[in-house]
Amino acid sequence: MNTVLEDSVAGPGLPAGRGQIELKALSMSFGQGAARVDAVQSVELVVAPGEFVSIIGPSGCGKSTLLNVVAGFMPPSEGQVLLDGLPIKGPGPERGVVFQQYSLFPWMSVRKNVEFGLKMQGVPATKRQTTARTLLGLAGLLAFENHYPDQLSGGMKQRVGIVRALATSPQVMLMDEPFGALDSQTRVVMQQILTNMWQRFRLSVLFITHDIEEAIFLSDRVYVMTARPGRIKAEVAIPLPRPRTAEMMSSVEFTQILHKLRNLIREESLAAMGHELDAGGLEGFATEVGPTGVQHLV
Repeated sequence: MNTVLEDSVAGPGLPAGRGQIELKALSMSFGQGAARVDAVQSVELVVAPGEFVSIIGPSGCGKSTLLNVVAGFMPPSEGQVLLDGLPIKGPGPERGVVFQQYSLFPWMSVRKNVEFGLKMQGVPATKRQTTARTLLGLAGLLAFENHYPDQLSGGMKQRVGIVRALATSPQVMLMDEPFGALDSQTRVVMQQILTNMWQRFRLSVLFITHDIEEAIFLSDRVYVMTARPGRIKAEVAIPLPRPRTAEMMSSVEFTQILHKLRNLIREESLAAMGHELDAGGLEGFATEVGPTGVQHLV
């Protein structure tokens, strides 16, 4: 295997503790005075080396804010964010980031997109090409190496994005709802592809999603956040065996975890919208409006 890839494959040569993420008493706020918004507050979170961890929670609870802090895009207002015991002070090649939006360069071919990060690191052209073609092969995209992004489906574009993030041998993958824009069928396939690739490379993954079933299927552990200001409400271990298969999603154990997480999320979603709902807000569709329309309700 290419040496660039060997650095990212878990095994005897992987340094102990490589890829450990720690958030310690982390808080994040925006604005000042009356306009101040406390996005997240006193968050404690750990991703062990080679572990797949998801964060779920109601909209606006600060999930993406946490990921952006770990990516080094913004400093925390309070607390610490550490990678292998060292403070994160900005973006770095040891952290690959995949967003929901397709972030490919439209003027570059698929292979050139995958090679881009390696080129920025000064990797020789021959090694760049070998690495890109190896990863594209693993993702089932080698036949499309000379295509351009506008010739690809949404799922294929996101696979290229994941492969591009892997190409530079990061210690950590940060993924912010990478499958959120895909249709349900493609999403299921992408989840299987991702868990298969993770099983091979065993990088540390911090994954943001609104999809509870997705979080269970992919993860070793799931953190549940409260409504804003986001705190960690619960940490739920996912004891399903690996490799994960689609059949597991209909198992009793999967269903039990799903119900538990749904109840936790429902509580926080109601809390997040509580100030916007009157006492009958959740029964609104059962209201008989009558011939006078809605005027008697307002």
